[in-house]
Amino acid sequence: MNTVPVSIVIPNYNGEPILAKTLASVVEAVEAYPEESEIIVVDDASQDKSIPLITNNFPGIKVVRHNTNKGFAEAVHSGIKLSIHPINILLNSDVRPDRNFIAPLVRWFSKEDTFSVSPLILDQHRKPLRVSWNLGKIVRGEIRKRNWDLEDAFELARRDRTLKSLYASGGSIAIRKEMFFQLGGFLPLYKPFYYEDRDLCTRAWRRGWKTYFEPESTVVHDHQGTIKRFFPVKRIKIIKRRNRFFYLWLHLSTRKLLFFHIPWIFFRLFLRLLRLDIVYAMALFKSLFNLGEVIKLRGKLLQESTINSLEDIIEEIG
Repeated sequence: MNTVPVSIVIPNYNGEPILAKTLASVVEAVEAYPEESEIIVVDDASQDKSIPLITNNFPGIKVVRHNTNKGFAEAVHSGIKLSIHPINILLNSDVRPDRNFIAPLVRWFSKEDTFSVSPLILDQHRKPLRVSWNLGKIVRGEIRKRNWDLEDAFELARRDRTLKSLYASGGSIAIRKEMFFQLGGFLPLYKPFYYEDRDLCTRAWRRGWKTYFEPESTVVHDHQGTIKRFFPVKRIKIIKRRNRFFYLWLHLSTRKLLFFHIPWIFFRLFLRLLRLDIVYAMALFKSLFNLGEVIKLRGKLLQESTINSLEDIIEEIG
């Protein structure tokens, strides 16, 4: 199995209640990995005792501090900029990797066109989460996720079938640093959270750079991260739906946008208003407010040396 030096980057904001368990598992994984590695925690202006917890209990971990809270994307950018290795693994502060999770992930980077790799993500009860392997299909101008079975994934892997994925979750992803910066990293359009990882990997796919799923690498996601602890549920739903609009408007082909996606927007809006559900309407309004920026970004993407449309990518993934 090919191994290379790695940097592990962990964004943190007020993660004191969960950080110790995460860092202990990351340190154990680094000690089990035969190559050189480093751990970087980017503290995004935490107001709790995250920093003393790290410095007192994990002196070998590098700490980067933001004086003001800048959000997930900027924390990731700060960590990757300061990393010294070509392969970076991003982990949320509530993600605990298994001891031997690194080597299976990084072996994929022996392929020159590998951009990112996703591990098998388990919940607290060690049940597989669908976000580990992102398969999709386009239905009525929207992307619908396809279900998958873990045993089928292992069987395909045993038969040396590559498990391609539309994107890897930003909370547990191995990426090639050079490609990350060639893409410009996460787009500010998606601030403060959601869809920036999906967009990043889609932009990589459009250049011919691939994302894979590696079921032999395992992490546990406790779902105790920043978003649900510090943001109201309604606001989370609106931002997630707004960013979904952004993603589709950037990456769907013109034909899919005009003849499927846009007509169905009005139908879905009508149905949701009948149910007195204003989340969809508010998200759409906020999306339209940023339409000019989306159009500029879409034009820029079309001018770049992209070789795949979103429809092509989904077809290739299968």
